[in-house]
Amino acid sequence: MEKRGLKIYFIHSAKSDYNKYIYLPVLRSKILSNHTLVFPDSEANKEKYYKDIMDEADVFVAELTNPDTGFNMELKHAIISKKPILALARKSIGYEEKYQKLLKNVIGYETEEEIRYFVETFAENYKGKINGGKVDPTLILGVIN
Repeated sequence: MEKRGLKIYFIHSAKSDYNKYIYLPVLRSKILSNHTLVFPDSEANKEKYYKDIMDEADVFVAELTNPDTGFNMELKHAIISKKPILALARKSIGYEEKYQKLLKNVIGYETEEEIRYFVETFAENYKGKINGGKVDPTLILGVIN
């Protein structure tokens, strides 16, 4: 049975230590265990075409540190999809200014706890607002009992 919650696709460079800086921190989260975390470089996804996997995602988390060609292709596809994107970059390395202009709100992080917090907050913000890959425009003002 598939998990309820969001399908969160992680975009990152193949040059980065994504296991240490992305995968392990989010896999240690109890909050994120309620969502489907899609890691493009996992064994389950290595043979799949990235656009097919991305099209099924509800939201994206883009880790901008050490960008490469594959990363840029995935990021472009995410932006074109108009789905919500959380853009993160390690403060110790710095972020590319071109991404700051393109994505508007790039968040810098230093620790495992910070990346986990930002991804958890992002997921909780969009949980319940996504409907079939689209942001649900319905505004709930209250509940009648």
